[in-house]
Amino acid sequence: MEKRRREDAPLSAPNAEGNVWPKQVCPAFEPRADTPEGMRQCWYCRCADFHLDKPRSLDVGVCYWPRKILK
Repeated sequence: MEKRRREDAPLSAPNAEGNVWPKQVCPAFEPRADTPEGMRQCWYCRCADFHLDKPRSLDVGVCYWPRKILK
């Protein structure tokens, strides 16, 4: 069985105003328009801010659920 890092484990609820790692996901996941089919990770969530609209993205993002950051 593959060992999973704590940072990649699914969340039981949104970590609002807290850190989120790219491969995490929670029940409130809302995909952005450019999300690959079937991909459920905070990196692709509308509520997570990884500074994807900036010249350099973040390794660790911030969850702003329920506010939408990117479409």
